Amino acid sequence: MRRVWIGLALLSASWLFGLGYYHDPNWPVWIILLLAGTSCLLGTRIQAPTGAESLIAAAAMLPALVLAPWPYRAALILIAAGLLLRAAPIPRHWPSTLSGAALSAGSILIVQAAGRLIYETITSRSHELPERLAQLLHQIVQHLGIDATLDGSSLVLHSMRRVHPLGATWELLVDPVTFVFLLGGFVVLALQAPATGQKTRRLIASLLTLLVCITLWLPARAGLQIAILLHRALWTKYETPLVLMNAIWDPWVHLLLLAGPVLLAMRFIQRPNTPESDPPRTPVPSRQRRIVTTGLALAGSFLLALGLLWDPTGPEKPGRVWIDEHRSTWERTDRPYDPNWYGQESGYNYACIYDYCSRFYEMDRLHAVIDANTLSDCDVFVVKVPTARYSSEEIDHIEQFVADGGGLLLIGEHTNVFNTGTYLNDIAERFGFRFRYDCLFDIDTVFEQLYRRPLVPHPIVQYVPPLNFAVSCSITPEGRDGRAAIQAHGLRSLPSDYHASNYYPQVTDRAEARYGAFIELWTTRHGAGRVAAFGDSTIFSNFSTFEPGKAELMLGMLQWLNHRNSAWDPRPLLAALGALLVIVSATATRRWAGRWFVLLGTAVLGITGAGATARGLHRAAMPIPRPDRSFTQVVIDRTLCDTPLSRSGFIAGETNGFGIFERWILRLGYFTQRAQGSSAFKGDVLVFLYPTAEVSAEFREAVADYVAQGGKVLVIDSP
Repeated sequence: MRRVWIGLALLSASWLFGLGYYHDPNWPVWIILLLAGTSCLLGTRIQAPTGAESLIAAAAMLPALVLAPWPYRAALILIAAGLLLRAAPIPRHWPSTLSGAALSAGSILIVQAAGRLIYETITSRSHELPERLAQLLHQIVQHLGIDATLDGSSLVLHSMRRVHPLGATWELLVDPVTFVFLLGGFVVLALQAPATGQKTRRLIASLLTLLVCITLWLPARAGLQIAILLHRALWTKYETPLVLMNAIWDPWVHLLLLAGPVLLAMRFIQRPNTPESDPPRTPVPSRQRRIVTTGLALAGSFLLALGLLWDPTGPEKPGRVWIDEHRSTWERTDRPYDPNWYGQESGYNYACIYDYCSRFYEMDRLHAVIDANTLSDCDVFVVKVPTARYSSEEIDHIEQFVADGGGLLLIGEHTNVFNTGTYLNDIAERFGFRFRYDCLFDIDTVFEQLYRRPLVPHPIVQYVPPLNFAVSCSITPEGRDGRAAIQAHGLRSLPSDYHASNYYPQVTDRAEARYGAFIELWTTRHGAGRVAAFGDSTIFSNFSTFEPGKAELMLGMLQWLNHRNSAWDPRPLLAALGALLVIVSATATRRWAGRWFVLLGTAVLGITGAGATARGLHRAAMPIPRPDRSFTQVVIDRTLCDTPLSRSGFIAGETNGFGIFERWILRLGYFTQRAQGSSAFKGDVLVFLYPTAEVSAEFREAVADYVAQGGKVLVIDSP
């Protein structure tokens, strides 16, 4: 049993390396931890289904095996492999040994995957601990003899060189690795419990003992991390920069700190009475009952997942989009980006994205105070980085506009620059969320945050390719229902620095940084209308907006907002009915040996089907936008050319890059797009910048056909 707890610790820590929750993924280490953790489970004896049932459960997981991303796919591979080994007619002992380890590891990982997603969703909404838990941390550090005080949600720690306002956060007290270790421990104990129900009390006692052990360990763990941070601060030489927070989110430190839960489990969790041979099988329910309960599990998981993943689009509106220019002097739309205007204001300008959106929607600008009738002819109202405050009466009219079916897009920026966050929050608080006055940075690559949409994306981002943020603020919901359209992890949040003119903080090691997962695009519904809030206005500026993903994101937000809410939302009923069916199927088969894997296989199939259904419904309701007016599309080839281009608005390649060239094509009134393969031939002009790759005969013929059909090609090279 001791090896089992060690293996559980290795599997729990593997998520940080495979998922890149704090740092970029480290695949070699993830593979090693996965294999080592699974090998520690060799000899585990669990109750598995019969050979035929194992084959059915493995087959049910096949669609998810093909579609699931890494590292989630590993859990499904282990379970499918374990089921196939159990069903294989091999008259040897080793298939049973490998099967038990694979099934145990896969079950642990799949439950941990669900728990990790829940953990990320909850902590992305708010990182701050409730007041009583923050006070608990304060008492712990005081008992350790640390000079500290509690300031709001920060533990202010004194050291000889600097005061450290360390955030009292969920990540500090209940870290993600220990949390999934607890869930995995529940799985270990449940899998080894007999199916007869005779040892139910002992199982419950073991589960409660594990919960108590982890609950007592968590405060001690937080105190240990705080002590290590101050110890490192005291041992850092005066002339050496203080770099302390890296130990807080170091995956290896998280792995080492699992020694506490492992030792506690070894000491206090009783070893289950498992026989040397396979556990005796309990009476199997009738075939008809097994089919019915399996069908209930399939239907229940499908309905539950659909209720959680689907975002009903609702009826479409005419598409009249207004941008408020009355309350904003930043990111203007009313001066063209042409060959005669240069400087900062020409770059920090929305003229190009406004012109581009006007090819898809009926665009207009608002230059007046908002009254009861102002927005009557508007479908989507855009408030972008306001530099003046809205009156309470204007906000009342905006709220009523949304309740009556209007769409509201709020675009903010980092750190409350120009007080834009303050003015936006006057509106946002009416809809149950706030823009935080912070900056989000990738922990590893400070000024480069790459976002990739999930497997089942929100309708807004379903057509958005990998997108590089500039620097955004985060968004915090405050109790009202809503959904994160963009949620990312591996980030740290730094607060505003009011000594700087733009409130932009120096990107240094700071104890007050929050870290983990954050919301960068929030959506909510209000009455018949809806609201979207985004925290990185810079990416829609002229110098950035036609990099990959930026224009697609703007169109996606406008398209989603250009729909009304339906009179009835079926999602709560779907989720409730699905949960009920899952519970019924689980309780109806409580005496079926190996039921877990059969029900798990059908549940995975149901969730996979729900994900595919949600994606299909989203795409059917919101297809790729088609322009109403023509425009000139200049495609920058990435099939043969890997010349540096701009990223997040920053010019790449000081001597051999073409970022300025690509950007200034916009001054001609054209729009740019980067593409490769067959997609490169969908524009009006195709540009090759220093082609270096081999030209295949097929691609050469495609270029010739493109020109023959009226396309234009520009090739730029040098001696």
